[in-house]
Amino acid sequence: MRTSQAAAFLHCAYALGPDATAKADILWRLTKNLRAGLGLARHRPDKVYKLRTTFGPLWLRDNFGDITNLPGLLDRGVYRWKGLSGPGIIVDAGANIGLAARWFAHFNPDRPIVCCEPIAENTVILRRNCPRALVIEAAMGDARGTVELLTDPDNVIASSIPTAWGSAARTFPMRTLDDCAEEFGWSDVALLKMDAEGMEPAILRGGEGLLVRTARVVAETHGETGHAEVLSILNRAGFRILDESYARTTGMVFAER
Repeated sequence: MRTSQAAAFLHCAYALGPDATAKADILWRLTKNLRAGLGLARHRPDKVYKLRTTFGPLWLRDNFGDITNLPGLLDRGVYRWKGLSGPGIIVDAGANIGLAARWFAHFNPDRPIVCCEPIAENTVILRRNCPRALVIEAAMGDARGTVELLTDPDNVIASSIPTAWGSAARTFPMRTLDDCAEEFGWSDVALLKMDAEGMEPAILRGGEGLLVRTARVVAETHGETGHAEVLSILNRAGFRILDESYARTTGMVFAER
């Protein structure tokens, strides 16, 4: 294990474990992919386990992907915004199993949260990790209908762009933020978070009406073209870019009105 990775795992376990036993359990789970790579363990994707954390109980699957998000989302807090000011809901487009939603719910206990996630296998866990969220089981895009996305063997991620893992095409229902806003009566949005494996520009194009009533946007972008398009759409919509970065294949954008 690289020194930097070991340090990140230790910090995560120490920060998120409410007691010594929980810290040890978190650290053990964080090392699972390393142990599996060395032939000392194997993943059991159908198995769900619970971690006790300072954010409360979290449920994850014993696969390659779920645990990898724990340090970034809940320890380092890559989405930065905690308690939000002003009116409005939180919309998480590309919610996966709800770890980011749990972060936002923890710091905004009275604010409604909407989670948009196309993979049914993820929404089962998402509903356990963020039980007060409204879950919309669909991909968000720029039109209502269906979309074909690439999924990994464990059905953890649905991507609109080529992937580094063995993938298979799968068709999902697709909706727009604007049609969801009309159906569910959304007014103001305090924060729109996006991490949708390349769908970010399409999500923004399908939410032009809602963007007018959105105070903040944080997006993980995928691909240089997609990153540039997200910046362009947000600028045209009147947002101020607070911070943006891009390296290799992914980027981050923070913007507000």
